Amino acid sequence: MTATDTPTTPIDPVTFEVIRHRLLAITDEQGATLAAISGSTHVVEASDYNVGLYLPDGSVAAMGRTILSHSSSMAAITRSVIDDCTEDPGINPGDMFIVNDPWKGTVHAQDVGLIAPIFHDGELLAWTGAMCHMVDVGGMTPGSFCVDATDSYQEGLQMPPTKLVDGGRVRTDVWNLILAHTRMAPTVNLDLRALIGANNTAVRAMTALAEKYGADTVRTVMGNLITLSERRLRNRLAKLPDARVHSRAFLDNDGGLAQSTEDAVYEVDLVLTKRGETLEFDFSASSPQAKGYVNCARSGMMAGIAAALLPTLAFDAPWNEGLFRPVDVICPEGLICNASRPAAVSGGALEAGWLVEMTAVECLSKLAACSDELLSEAQAVPAGGPDKFVLTGTGENGARQTYVIMDCLATGGGAYAHRDGAWTQGQHNIERQRISNIEAVEMDSPLLYVWRGLVADSGGAGRRRGGMSMGAVYTVRGGRDVTALNSAHGWTVPNSTGIFGGYPGAQNTRTVLHDSDLADRFATGRIPEVDELSGTRPDMRGRQGLYRLDDHDVLATVPQAGGGWGDPLERPAEEMQADLDFGAVTPGAAQRIYRAVLGEDGRVDPEATARQRERIRAERTSWPVTRPQPRVPDGPVTRVHPLGDVLSVVEIAGSRFTACTCSRVLAPADEPWRPYAAFRATGDIHALSHATRLDEDLELRQYACPGCGLLHSTDVVRRGAPHPDDVRLTAGAGGER
Repeated sequence: MTATDTPTTPIDPVTFEVIRHRLLAITDEQGATLAAISGSTHVVEASDYNVGLYLPDGSVAAMGRTILSHSSSMAAITRSVIDDCTEDPGINPGDMFIVNDPWKGTVHAQDVGLIAPIFHDGELLAWTGAMCHMVDVGGMTPGSFCVDATDSYQEGLQMPPTKLVDGGRVRTDVWNLILAHTRMAPTVNLDLRALIGANNTAVRAMTALAEKYGADTVRTVMGNLITLSERRLRNRLAKLPDARVHSRAFLDNDGGLAQSTEDAVYEVDLVLTKRGETLEFDFSASSPQAKGYVNCARSGMMAGIAAALLPTLAFDAPWNEGLFRPVDVICPEGLICNASRPAAVSGGALEAGWLVEMTAVECLSKLAACSDELLSEAQAVPAGGPDKFVLTGTGENGARQTYVIMDCLATGGGAYAHRDGAWTQGQHNIERQRISNIEAVEMDSPLLYVWRGLVADSGGAGRRRGGMSMGAVYTVRGGRDVTALNSAHGWTVPNSTGIFGGYPGAQNTRTVLHDSDLADRFATGRIPEVDELSGTRPDMRGRQGLYRLDDHDVLATVPQAGGGWGDPLERPAEEMQADLDFGAVTPGAAQRIYRAVLGEDGRVDPEATARQRERIRAERTSWPVTRPQPRVPDGPVTRVHPLGDVLSVVEIAGSRFTACTCSRVLAPADEPWRPYAAFRATGDIHALSHATRLDEDLELRQYACPGCGLLHSTDVVRRGAPHPDDVRLTAGAGGER
């Protein structure tokens, strides 16, 4: 049976709801089983796993709500198993197939999936699957994030669909092969058992469900759930205007790759076209695949799209295959977000694949902001990618151990039109996220936490501020042969961009201090600030690779944070004071970025702040424009569609224009509005955010209304590039009025 060939067994609404909730409960039971057996920090601390139930053709019928990017990934894995294994070695009751090949459905080799068929009365009822990120699958670097890899052969064991369990019995030869390729065999051994346990849980529960209600009834409910989700998304899309939305995200390569020939800045370029009840994601203008490990295969691209789409436009629909039916994806093979084998892709989930998600979030949010009904669901770009932190050292038993520290996931969320972004919201693609437990890290590894907490100024500035990220300061204590691996993009590029005038959030920041005097400072009974410590401070790069850490060395990190929404000059004075009181914004940033005036007592002076902001708005109106204001006919003004919360498409005497909330007409609606706006370019990113570094090939451009000086956009662009054109309603746009 396929997703489009749903049985017609009649089902009453009560039975449908009972089975629907039971399917979701089964995925919860799967997840609980996986977490209970696995000893991996990725599973028990970061919830970096997912589970699901699938129709016989591999279509997602129900999925867990942990890592959203795994939703499309496991469906692709299931289809790869069907294609590769149906004839040889065959698919039979009690079998399970393991896959971690990025060209067979996984995002990178560290994500290991196990798929099991579910038979009832000799007929294939459904599939179930479980997947988790494993701490190490081999390759040239502990943790298998192979920063210096130039092809996939250097990145560890990559298994196409392989039968691991045959008729209920584990194939010891395959099991031993897998464990022989990892530096962390005991942990991976438990992870494999956890995946098997999760699938066994689903097999037992689904079999019992089929016995109680009948196999046809269960399959019909699964198929109808898919149809329900498709209908809900199509109905939502039908209410939105037809539009073309464009977003670019930049991936910085600062020379950390061993065989890099240049410090390139790569692009993930998305044109989202909404027509009627469909969405087309076109990544064709993205950069060619890179030499380093930053690429993702098609599965990584699809994972990024899924992670953006589900919570943004499908927040109230069952998450399953139906949500992908209205979606078409265009991306030729050989690009950075659809790399061809044997490209290096071990970092892809957190590099190119992550930026696929960021561009998709931005485009979908700007599309949603063209609707008064969905405006509240639109969000500035959340944290644009973590700074991976993998620690290796000799444990108490004399064996080398690998630890993955998850603090980089506690990032601030992007702002909304109606509220600030959430503090430490976590990554957009992880629904049920946790971070490293301090006590567990200090017990299991040679790390000691000096400090962990919220970082002031990390959230992007705006009328609504991005949420704060959590930073941390570590030192090594009692370590032997300790090495660290750090690798991040967002080092010289602001990935967490703001929206509708909002400023970007913090970029990844890392400080290392060798031979510090931390112990002496501790002896005085005070925890020092990092800037107070003495020692040797090596230059850090985004893709640092492996480096040594000795006792008393210090590592301090600040992850990226979500972008802001709207002109920061519009943030009310009383909210600025609350930010200062809480410590979300420092006095320096309040004055530098929000242009607040502080009195001698350090508090915001509302009247002086209002006067200063009015002067700045007046200065903006004198910025140059590329094109003069268009000729506007006389007549009443009718609002047709919002373009965010401060721009609108209006109709005057039968002609349509883009207009500011102050009633100033900027541009004809069928032309980009930015050439008609007042604008300026700057390379001083610190004037706008917590960030301090900007790649020399890039600049920030700000676009304001020439009439009132309200800021409408803050864009990251290549120097010399034309004005961006992000949202254009297409001719005959439908949707709400």
